[in-house]
Amino acid sequence: MTTRRVLVTGAAGYLGTEIVAQLLERGYRVRGSVRDPNDPSKTAHLRELAAEHPEQLELVRADLLQAGAFAEPIKDCDYVIHTASSVMLSAKDPQREIVDVAVRGTENVMQAACAQPSVRRVVMTSSIVAVVNFRLSEAHRHTEADWAEDAKLQVDPYALSKFLAERTAWRYYEQQGETKRFELVTICPSFVIGPVRARVHLRSSPSLVRDLLRRKIPGCPQLFFNVVDIRDVARAHLEALERSQANGRYIVSAHEHWLQEIALQMAALFPQRKIPTRRLPNLLLMVAALFDKRANFALVRRNASRKMLLNNGRGRADLGIDYRPLDQSLKDCCDSMIEQGFV
Repeated sequence: MTTRRVLVTGAAGYLGTEIVAQLLERGYRVRGSVRDPNDPSKTAHLRELAAEHPEQLELVRADLLQAGAFAEPIKDCDYVIHTASSVMLSAKDPQREIVDVAVRGTENVMQAACAQPSVRRVVMTSSIVAVVNFRLSEAHRHTEADWAEDAKLQVDPYALSKFLAERTAWRYYEQQGETKRFELVTICPSFVIGPVRARVHLRSSPSLVRDLLRRKIPGCPQLFFNVVDIRDVARAHLEALERSQANGRYIVSAHEHWLQEIALQMAALFPQRKIPTRRLPNLLLMVAALFDKRANFALVRRNASRKMLLNNGRGRADLGIDYRPLDQSLKDCCDSMIEQGFV
């Protein structure tokens, strides 16, 4: 076991938990920040990991929006992996509930990193929504040089939150001057699926797979997805932390499929589940968006029938990621939900 300590913000989240698990397997000491360490509905799965790796994992309280909240958690940490953010696509007050959470949270974490001499590297979870620019041609294959400079609060507050939060992190990094005390790497994953460890994780991206399993949607809207396995995203964070050549931004994405193609793969894997695979017209998708609290009508209209292409070559080369096949990610995602009684 190493003496190196990593602060993981948002440790109880879908990605945060997988990152914690992989860090523990590699022998790191992990300090996981959560909103309430004493809430079993949010932390029981982390307590199980702590039991499997005694003396390696500690949970601490930290509120993203509270100034100075990370001053204590970051003490004596060699590294920081910042995953905590809002994962909502829409809200009554998107500025306060989505954008401010991401930006102010990043400010608080970066301020703490700048003030803590022990920190050598910060790895931050961004997203491809901070990369994709809808002003560019549909044929354009996005790279790390692209930014979502067209993101608007009323259309896609989540993309705006990720764009502004990542820009905030890079601003703090540059403020160190020419001699950088710590390095910054940002990871931009696409739509994340794979094994689910806790019911609370169903509030994030695996909910789409669950909806298909439960036949909660009658068919497949014309939506295009860039997909990646949760385990590969977590590994990308660890490689970005450990590899000296890792620098800048990395798109982490494995597959490009229409939702109907994903559903057809699920139907082949689970024929007894009768997965809905018929294609739905865009008009029905627009109407559904008006009644689904998770959706944003303007966002749905912008994404309907549009491809978004990504270049993952830089991440493959620098981080050495060998992505899992989609059918494995889908099977493991579904099996984990079925085994735990989530569907």
